[in-house]
Amino acid sequence: MPIEIALCSKLLQDRPMVEAIRLAADIGYTGLEIFGVPQHLPPDAGDALVADTARALEEAGMECVTLCTYLGGFAEKSDAECEADVQTLIRYMDIAEKLDCDMIRVMPGGPRDVRDAREDHWGRAAHYLAECCDRALARGMGIIVENNWGLSSTVDSTLDLIARVDRPNLGLNYDPGNLYRMGRYYAVEALERFGELVWNVQIKDADKSGGEDRWQLLLGEGQVDYETILAWLVGEEYDGFVSAECHREPDDQMTDADIARHEYEAIRKLLRKVEG
Repeated sequence: MPIEIALCSKLLQDRPMVEAIRLAADIGYTGLEIFGVPQHLPPDAGDALVADTARALEEAGMECVTLCTYLGGFAEKSDAECEADVQTLIRYMDIAEKLDCDMIRVMPGGPRDVRDAREDHWGRAAHYLAECCDRALARGMGIIVENNWGLSSTVDSTLDLIARVDRPNLGLNYDPGNLYRMGRYYAVEALERFGELVWNVQIKDADKSGGEDRWQLLLGEGQVDYETILAWLVGEEYDGFVSAECHREPDDQMTDADIARHEYEAIRKLLRKVEG
């Protein structure tokens, strides 16, 4: 099966959820990562919004790939704060069931530079991620962590964290753009070590070649080697989505719709090239 392309709803976060779904579908996206931003699916999203979202996805023929929540950050939170997030996860699982979605993103947290993490940071994050996984497993859902600042910022630290949690329904939202900015390696070397832990892939460009960390770029403006990454995924018969997560801000030259359209076309072009 050809790899399908999803959109991170955050790109259209200034638009109401239903409008964002219809626009993404019109562009050509077949999946949507729905973020917990105010106009989309925040933790307090009401039943009416969830029902409207489910209906719009069905009408558009789109799949909800993940609920990209901002829950977590467990490593540096109090027990009370962590327990509150675990309870909020239960609400997100209710939402996921209504959207026929089986993956929810949760953030481990930790010091921005993983080298500053203490053993108690690791223990706290692993404990509460395991709590999340246990609740999700009972409902047939997966929890994913993303390569981002903190305990999942490098390949080694991500694998260490997942091993500490030790749950079969914990996977990875592989973000090579973030790994490029933060880690020693990010592309095929990373994928070969992550292997089947990769359940979703986010695509955004970045460039640190001039000594400056530039990440608000369109795909093709940076230095992340997505051609090699996509070729590896195709060769390994990866059957998930790749999701556009460009951080380029809309302005007078490009609207949010223009950016979403550009990223879709750029990803599709790369996929066609590596798929032959």
